[in-house]
Amino acid sequence: MTDHPDPQAWTTRATRTVFRNRWTAVELDRVALPDGREYEYTRLQPAGIGVGVIGFNRAGAVLLEREYRHGVGEVIWQLPGGLTDDGEDLQAAGLRELAEETGYRPRIVSPETVRYLGAVWDNPALGPGHSHLFAAWGLERVTQESPDETELLAIRWRSIEWLREAVRSGEIRDRTVIAAVAYLLLNGWL
Repeated sequence: MTDHPDPQAWTTRATRTVFRNRWTAVELDRVALPDGREYEYTRLQPAGIGVGVIGFNRAGAVLLEREYRHGVGEVIWQLPGGLTDDGEDLQAAGLRELAEETGYRPRIVSPETVRYLGAVWDNPALGPGHSHLFAAWGLERVTQESPDETELLAIRWRSIEWLREAVRSGEIRDRTVIAAVAYLLLNGWL
């Protein structure tokens, strides 16, 4: 098998924004490919950095959400999460989103109860959007949930065995859930 050299980067000649709302901007780049050809590339520029939290109660059950996602036309399993506010600490943003969407958070926030797992690209073919993932243990109900107006959520507690099988079987296909499970397994925390 022949080892091929890494591809070369494209050169952006011009960028124009063709649409913007509170969640994203659609940008068209005029790029030069490494062989000199020009190409128009569509990118999505996110409105912020994503965060997500996989949480566990004292009994070891995992907290997940069920939500209809219009982009795929299905009700899916996902982690509580969302976008950070400008300058907001990533962990604080994740815990804020967790409490807003579910009413739960760790009773005590410490390095033992909240751990950074890593980050995932949302879709690197479409843009630089990415999400930072955290795990939180010892979740307790601390407030009434107050999700955004379009977040029509069902909160579900599931066993770790159920979670593993749901990822293995493809019932869960959300990138943040799958990545969080992988990070937890690789660190020996699941």
